[in-house]
Amino acid sequence: MNILTTKRIFSEIEPALCQAGAVSAGIVAGTSLAATYWPSAVGYAAACVSALALLELALWLAQKLLRYFLGHSLGWLMGLGLLYGSLAYTVKRGAGEGWTWRVLVFSGIAAAALGTLAVSWWSVLRWRRRGAAAVMAAVSAGAASLLAAFLFTGGFDDSYIHRYLALAHHQETASPLEEGPGPWQVRTLDYGPDTALEAGTVNLTAYMSRDTGDLTGNYVDAYWDYELNEVPLKGRVWYPADKENCPALFIAHGNHEIATESYLGYAYLGEYLASHGYVVASVDQNACNMLTNENDGRAVLLLEHIGFLLDSSGQEGNPLYGKIDPDNLAVAGHSRGGEMAATAYLFNHYSRYPENGEIVFDYGYNIKSIIAIAPTADQYRPADHSVALEDVNYLLLHGAADRDVTSFMGMAQYENISFTGKGRFLKTALYIAGANHGQFNSLWGAYDQSGPFAPLLNVESLLTEEEQQKIVQLFIKTFLDVTLVGDRRHEDLLTDWDTYGTQLPETVYVQCWESSGFVPIADFEEDSDLETGTMEGTTLSAAGTNLWTEELAGFGGRDTHALRLRWTGAGSYTASFPALDLTGRAVSFDICDLDSQAVKRGDLALVDGEIILKDEAGSTAAAKISDYTVIFPILPVRTDKLDFLFDTCVYKKAFATAAIPAGAFQAESEIDLSKIVELTFRFTGSGQILMDNIGIEPAG
Repeated sequence: MNILTTKRIFSEIEPALCQAGAVSAGIVAGTSLAATYWPSAVGYAAACVSALALLELALWLAQKLLRYFLGHSLGWLMGLGLLYGSLAYTVKRGAGEGWTWRVLVFSGIAAAALGTLAVSWWSVLRWRRRGAAAVMAAVSAGAASLLAAFLFTGGFDDSYIHRYLALAHHQETASPLEEGPGPWQVRTLDYGPDTALEAGTVNLTAYMSRDTGDLTGNYVDAYWDYELNEVPLKGRVWYPADKENCPALFIAHGNHEIATESYLGYAYLGEYLASHGYVVASVDQNACNMLTNENDGRAVLLLEHIGFLLDSSGQEGNPLYGKIDPDNLAVAGHSRGGEMAATAYLFNHYSRYPENGEIVFDYGYNIKSIIAIAPTADQYRPADHSVALEDVNYLLLHGAADRDVTSFMGMAQYENISFTGKGRFLKTALYIAGANHGQFNSLWGAYDQSGPFAPLLNVESLLTEEEQQKIVQLFIKTFLDVTLVGDRRHEDLLTDWDTYGTQLPETVYVQCWESSGFVPIADFEEDSDLETGTMEGTTLSAAGTNLWTEELAGFGGRDTHALRLRWTGAGSYTASFPALDLTGRAVSFDICDLDSQAVKRGDLALVDGEIILKDEAGSTAAAKISDYTVIFPILPVRTDKLDFLFDTCVYKKAFATAAIPAGAFQAESEIDLSKIVELTFRFTGSGQILMDNIGIEPAG
């Protein structure tokens, strides 16, 4: 093939490659912008057309300049660059990773398919080519159809959940949960601008700014018809029509595009709880959305809503008159709102704003419980400290398939809640396989990424929205029943989900909890000495292990330290301490599997081991972990389609709490539970685990 022939071929295919590149880049740029700033059919169309027009103009100018200076337009090269670059950027964002080899390879395959499609059909239709060009056009059309099917269907069903569930058998319970609507008729009330219940405004300028100097800040400023010094209080309340003095839950959404009324996405929870006797208020925090460093402002905004609604409940003639019990309140949040709920509780007990003591707080509401749904952590740090709380009930829910808050980040806040022993409190966390971020809100949906990145997500293996929201309903209602109402009939759901396994949506649950009666032997936070424990006089040792260390657990945020053990054949870990009375107590510890190699080999088994107690006289008693708690293997989660295409996954870990009554330990000879001096964990085979919070819980 001579140079003239090559030039002719490139000149013939140049328009096709330019158009393919421009269209691809225009769609990527347009849908990215529209998803953030104008998420509607009109917005997507307008943004894509505008982006395409600008790209066409840029390509035309670039070709003119190159032809003037170099004598060649190089349009085919620019077209290929736009095509591959836009696809690679989309795949990188959609897969949630950097410029990895699989991103580059898949992008290359996709670019080759679309580029060949454009060139071959251009040759057939424009230049009337037949033969090889027609065959290539048919083949490329088939390849493009396969690519479209790969991208624009739900994806693949991930079987690991079913394989893991086959390892365990649910315990039956004789105490059915209240899954359906309760006995109370539900009424709904909107408050705020353009409603019958005007709520006023709040000044948030001390906590956040729209002056970000970028497109988003300018967009937010132009979108709203009010400034941050006059943010309107707006929300929706669900309440039982004929019941007074109800415990109340105040919930706030997280960050999302401001064109969506996100606060309306919790109707499934509000209606359900209200039918069971609760008042539920979902507050609008869109004024804080699409901004940064605003989580403290979210907290103040929530507290202002609480104040308004409590005042409304105290006003005769108000639709909410007498509805709210001010002594039984809980706060909740989703995503950034989940982090904010803990900050709101902190501010509720402060008299001054940590970042500026000239700003006075005067809240002091009787908030007893906090609920965090897929929360962030440490985005706001008061005076550069983590949000540390005492003596409050805390419920954490998070999905293992979350592609927004991808790690179990709320565990950082969970670990920063401590108990003084002066009351009865509980903190409990649930990690849910197959649950994503968006389906906790009915308006956010199955795709945790928007725009051109969404097609890379694998949603086929997710729980349905109904299933995911049923989990929220059951766990939140039980948590509120226990911590606000004092109804403890189903308290075991919060500490031993397996006893209710047949009543819950079928998936893998990993549950961690701690009561205010917990006494730590070793929580691994005191120092870097591997041989010292938290309890005074405790010494720690390991035998038969090939790794024994204390390290950050790796959940995100300001992390917690934990014990890491690895063994081959057999290994043990022992805590020795001054004599403890375990009569009526339980040995408690948090544990999670880290052996991803076993999962990769298909060697699936519940984590198990033997726990041995020793008294002062040397008598021993033993119990098996698996007789009391299900410890699943580490979770091999696939959230994007490339995971299935390249047979890869992300291993997700979460602590499960085991609590074994001391009286249930089996002894060959009599053991004195009032004088226990040693606790040993013995493991066989090979494995790797994290452990934390080894200590003693009240039994039963």
